[in-house]
Amino acid sequence: MKKLVLTSLLAAFAVSGANAETNYFVGGSAGLSFGDEHATLLSVAPEFGWKVNSKWDLGIMGEYAYDRKHVDVDAVEGTRIVDDAEMYGIGAFARYNVAQFGGLNLLLKGAVEAEFMHFNGETASTIGASVIPMVTYDLTESFTLYANLNFLGVYAGYTWANEKMGIEDGWGVGAFVDANNVMNTSDFQIGFTYNF
Repeated sequence: MKKLVLTSLLAAFAVSGANAETNYFVGGSAGLSFGDEHATLLSVAPEFGWKVNSKWDLGIMGEYAYDRKHVDVDAVEGTRIVDDAEMYGIGAFARYNVAQFGGLNLLLKGAVEAEFMHFNGETASTIGASVIPMVTYDLTESFTLYANLNFLGVYAGYTWANEKMGIEDGWGVGAFVDANNVMNTSDFQIGFTYNF
């Protein structure tokens, strides 16, 4: 899916009576955006994970987005307005801490995910794997701010055909660098985690 989470404004927090010595974390991001391609896009992306050691984190994640009046550009039909669309997915991730500078960490995040997009009574399905860089900053011992740098990475995925949606079976593999839009907030996913 294209840049599912645009400008993230809110964070999903969870508080629990868990033992303070555990290495679990919960969190995620939420976003709301308005623009030319989306009349309104609301998205949430919760995650739950485990800090294996100082270098590795493992976890599961979900995502849901509601796209009101999405603009679709079709090479044959031209630009058209597509009815409200829902996008959702579930997956697993591993993060590796590449470098640390005080409270700032540079990580690589590898993820596998199943994603679905539903509009006009039809559903498109994709499975994929990706690796993207991310940065985290420890605000306190319990709260961590993170940013997924979605303008850079590698991706491989398979999409199943849906004739009514004009989608064919196929693999997509590649590396991407969007240097033209490095400062475009739609390329960042910003959120928080609560560390137990």
